[in-house]
Amino acid sequence: MNIYTDNGAAFGNRTRLFKNTNGGVEWMYAVDYASGSDRWFGFGMQPNNSIDKLKSNGMFLSRLDEGTITSQA
Repeated sequence: MNIYTDNGAAFGNRTRLFKNTNGGVEWMYAVDYASGSDRWFGFGMQPNNSIDKLKSNGMFLSRLDEGTITSQA
């Protein structure tokens, strides 16, 4: 599964992660992902929505190397 990040921490925000699904795009805070959560939230849940579409509309998203987010507990 390809996961993308908005690198929110670089802008003083919490970092969110995004992924494509059959129904659109889902997101989760990176801190929740790192702690093992599997609860994703809908983000523009329309069948024609995708990471590529969000990027083409100006949203900065970069592919996440899954080894970069780990639990600090």
